Amino acid sequence: MKPAPTTPYRPLDITVPFPELTAYARTATRLHPRPGAPTAADSSVGGPLLWPQDEEWPVCREHGRVRGVRPRRVRHHAEILGAAQARPRPADGTGWAFTEAERAELREMSDSGHQPDRHDGSPLPLLALAQFHARDVPDLGSFAPPGTDLLQVLWCPFAGHEDGPFSDFGPSTRLFWRRAADVTAPVRAQPEPPLVERARYLPVPCVLYPERIVEYPWADRLPPDLVERIDAWEDDLQERAGAAAPTYQYDLSLAPGWKIGGWDSWHRTGLMPVHCDACGAGMRLLLTVDSTEHQASWGPFPPPGCPTGVGAGRDEYRAFVCPSDPAHPHRMSAQ
Repeated sequence: MKPAPTTPYRPLDITVPFPELTAYARTATRLHPRPGAPTAADSSVGGPLLWPQDEEWPVCREHGRVRGVRPRRVRHHAEILGAAQARPRPADGTGWAFTEAERAELREMSDSGHQPDRHDGSPLPLLALAQFHARDVPDLGSFAPPGTDLLQVLWCPFAGHEDGPFSDFGPSTRLFWRRAADVTAPVRAQPEPPLVERARYLPVPCVLYPERIVEYPWADRLPPDLVERIDAWEDDLQERAGAAAPTYQYDLSLAPGWKIGGWDSWHRTGLMPVHCDACGAGMRLLLTVDSTEHQASWGPFPPPGCPTGVGAGRDEYRAFVCPSDPAHPHRMSAQ
């Protein structure tokens, strides 16, 4: 059995040179998704949901006769790539060892374009993106509405919805909180949309290896005088240690990858605080959907790339929730 992926020890404890950062510390749960065969009883990405038989499966009605790709095409394409990558590479170094039949299939897929199939305009069942049990994910409990212990995340397989400024960067999402013990008769086969807009909107079923860590804010959220002192400390450290010197922003504050809770990164746009549309309160980061699991010194090693196959936003697609009232609509943000 392979050991569970874990975060390497931090190069140093940033609260030693800057003890005032202790007041900003937040816990986060890195999820470390890895391809597997989760069941409806498990926390997972892309696995089956513990969904009641007597509850209607949610659909999206915003799309008409759109073009996309059938999920079976996406999965078959991944199977071909996986089979080729498992074989020894050709001696001439020309790439992966595809058979002639596989090359022909890949050519056909490429020639047909990225969106070869057309939808008939009927409502699209949402895709099961993930589900998280509070028993598995330590930081989920602080978000769960009273009486709930299970979060289920679904999204539309197409972007471009009228639900916020980031609708062009990823699918529209729905969050469902429930009490797992109440689902005594779960669905046996959950619906799946006939098409997805992009292959990266269709998650690979993954089991999770939750790990709780401590994070500190993106530097733009800190007082300017503290940021100036951190910058000076980094300059001095780099003079003494060279390129190997860790930096606050990328080695000591926020972890990459899928996670629950923690702090939000603003590496693409600069700080853009997210406020609740219903009450104006500053919103709290619930879920980070990341296109990579590896960055700088955060590991784990070796880098697993994108085990979920999911990519939305630019690098990250995040769900924020209102700390004042969990019934207020969540908001998505892209980085």
